[in-house]
Amino acid sequence: MPEQSSPSRRAQTAGVLQHLASRLVICDPRDPVHPELLILRGSAERTATNTGIDIETRQLRSHDPVAELIGLRAEPSWVGVGVRAPATSRRIDAGEDSACTFVHLLDPQGFSVTHLTVAEAETIELGPDATMREGRIPDACRRMFDLPTAAPPIDMSQFVLDAWLAQVLRAALLSPGLTWHEVVGLSLVHHLGTIATTAATPSPAAMASALGVASRNLDWHRYRSACVALGGCPVSELTSCQIEWMDTGMFARWAQGSLPCSGDLLDLLEPTLEPTAFDRLWATVSLARHDHDTSDR
Repeated sequence: MPEQSSPSRRAQTAGVLQHLASRLVICDPRDPVHPELLILRGSAERTATNTGIDIETRQLRSHDPVAELIGLRAEPSWVGVGVRAPATSRRIDAGEDSACTFVHLLDPQGFSVTHLTVAEAETIELGPDATMREGRIPDACRRMFDLPTAAPPIDMSQFVLDAWLAQVLRAALLSPGLTWHEVVGLSLVHHLGTIATTAATPSPAAMASALGVASRNLDWHRYRSACVALGGCPVSELTSCQIEWMDTGMFARWAQGSLPCSGDLLDLLEPTLEPTAFDRLWATVSLARHDHDTSDR
C-alpha cells in the first residue's frame, strides 16, 4: 500500500492534479477523440504552475476501453494515472444529450480529481480530494495503484435473480424451448445447494424462497472467491486473473453492471422458452420481488 502523505504534500498534490486536469480538458468536447489512458511521470511536489509532470497517453481502442485497463499495474515511476474520454451527458431538466469530455486523475495515495466539460457550458469539477468515488474508471485507476475501492452492495438479491435469467437466456439462445426443469437447473441457488436435490422440480414459490435464502446467505466476498476458484465469472466473462486484480467492491459493480435488467431479460426469454417454463419463470420473478419488498419493510 502507498505511504500516507503529509497535509502539506496533499495540498500541493491537489493543486497539481487540478492544474493538470484543466490542461487536459479539450477546448471543444464535440471534437472527436479516442479514450486515452493517462500516465503521469515526474515529481508531484512541484508547484501548480510548474508541475514538472510528463504526461504519456495511450489510446484505448477496444469496444470497451475500460476493460483494457483491467490487470494493469502502475510502475514505480508513475506519480499518477487517469483517463480522458469523450462522453455523453444529459441534463435532468432536459431530454437532449450533449457531447462532453471526461477527465479523471488519481495519485498513488488516492487523491483524485474529475472534470466533466460540456460543450458551451461550464466544467463540472469533483475534487481534488480523497473521496473514494464509485464508477468503472475510478475503480480501475485505484486498482492500478493497488488501492481499495468503495465497498460492494450489501444486498445481492437483484444480482442472484438477474444472473439466473442471464444464464437461462444464454442457454435458451443455443437451445430454444427449454423446459422448467432445465431452467431451474441453471439457477445460481441450484449450484449453491440451497434447493434440496429431489426428483420433483420445485414450484415457482419454492424457487422464489430459495432465491431469497441464497441472497441472504451469499456475500460478494464469497462469490468473488468462488469465481476465482472456478476460473472465472459466468455472467461477466471475467477470468480468474482479472477477478483477482479487482477487489471485491470493483468486482461486484462490474459483475452487476454486465447484466441487463430483469425486465429486459424476461422480454428476451419469452419467445425462447417453452410456454409453461416461461410462465413459471415469470411467476418466480414476481414472487421473489414481492418477498424481497416485504422483507425490507
